[in-house]
Amino acid sequence: MHQKSILLTSLLILTAALAAGQQPVGDKASRLRDTAFIFSFRQKIEQFRQRYHIPGLSAGIVYNGKLAWCQGFGFADVENGIVPDEHTNFQIASVTKTFGAILLMQQVYAGKVSLDDPISKYRINLGARWGSDPRIKLKHLLTHTAAGNDFNGFKPGYKFIYNGGWYGRLEETITQSAGQSFAQLLLDRIIRPLDMTQTAPSPDDTAAFRLTGLDSAAYVKTMAIPYDWLKKGNKLVRVKGFRYGFGPAAGMVSNVADLAKYAIAIDERKFLSSDQWDTMWMPFVTPKGEKIQYGQGWFTMRYKGERVVWHTGWWMGYSALFLKVPDRNLTFIALANSQDLSRPFYHIVQPIPGFIARYDPLKKNLKDRVDASDFGRLFLESFMH
Repeated sequence: MHQKSILLTSLLILTAALAAGQQPVGDKASRLRDTAFIFSFRQKIEQFRQRYHIPGLSAGIVYNGKLAWCQGFGFADVENGIVPDEHTNFQIASVTKTFGAILLMQQVYAGKVSLDDPISKYRINLGARWGSDPRIKLKHLLTHTAAGNDFNGFKPGYKFIYNGGWYGRLEETITQSAGQSFAQLLLDRIIRPLDMTQTAPSPDDTAAFRLTGLDSAAYVKTMAIPYDWLKKGNKLVRVKGFRYGFGPAAGMVSNVADLAKYAIAIDERKFLSSDQWDTMWMPFVTPKGEKIQYGQGWFTMRYKGERVVWHTGWWMGYSALFLKVPDRNLTFIALANSQDLSRPFYHIVQPIPGFIARYDPLKKNLKDRVDASDFGRLFLESFMH
């Protein structure tokens, strides 16, 4: 009888905790309060940082509406020994695509745009054999399924081939339908409402950056210095002279603290309705009924039965990972000042003299799994059942 009373009491406590929106004590997210576990988690990140020769890394975990953990590793400025923190700014590269997708889908749900619109409606010309082929719709640019191949007569929609340049052409649709520049929309609809005070278009895009009202010279000083690890010579070199563009595909600068605000806003289903967010994270389905690894501006997959959505970023001297478990209000953010955080995601095919250079950033690597990344896998194994 005594054992039954204890069991009943335990069940009542668990029920009360769940009713209050709390996680059961056994939930792995509670490890954020476990000092020993976080110390071990931090050590593993540091091991990966050194393995991939990443000079500086800023990481954070967002849980239940707050930045629950953050840590800087290595150096944002190697020469001067400056350690990054949650306020250190980095180019977030293709994580920008998630912002671009929000602005496009707002236009769609406002009835100003249809994803089935042909790209020719917005005077988008992809060049070469594709041009303004009326078979290519906006949905194909959004889901990286526009290219087709030799075997199907280059019909769009059948195959995922990541193409950031084509994704960036969605800017023409966004600006034409909204009557404002992409930068202005981004500031007015996302950055300023969320008080992301240190998030901005790339300072190299002077017209877009000017809209922020920030001082460019002072802002650049808040950014981690970009580096590249050269296998030949086994050395780290500073990236100089590279100009970072800006648009729906890439070019935003941000930090862990600001991206935490963005993650919380998504958990609260801001900008779009809850059903619209769910649709955004659904994998695109080809005409043959095959699901690909990409939704509307997000990679999407299942991990141990649960939905995981994410985007990586890769650019000269910078890389990023933004990984969400939407049903748990749980997000992992990692920003680096070299390309090497994203090495598992991208495979660069070097051009061979005398042959046409080919660049397929998802060949022989990640394809459809974020846990192919040591950093992504560590997070998922650490904080999900």
